[in-house]
Amino acid sequence: MINNGDVFDIGQTVNGVSTFLWLNNKWYYFTERMSDEYQYDQQELTKVVMNEDDIEDITFIKNIFK
Repeated sequence: MINNGDVFDIGQTVNGVSTFLWLNNKWYYFTERMSDEYQYDQQELTKVVMNEDDIEDITFIKNIFK
């Protein structure tokens, strides 16, 4: 389950970023200094984070609200 504010490292980079923030039902690129809305397929990134294919090394980093 992915919760609002969860940050994940997907183990691969997209536009130089490998960490993503789930916020208000959208994915954002995430760094400690800023976040920017993910411009590609939101559902595809959700599948990667949920590791539906069991091929990625996904790491939960933190929840920004806790």
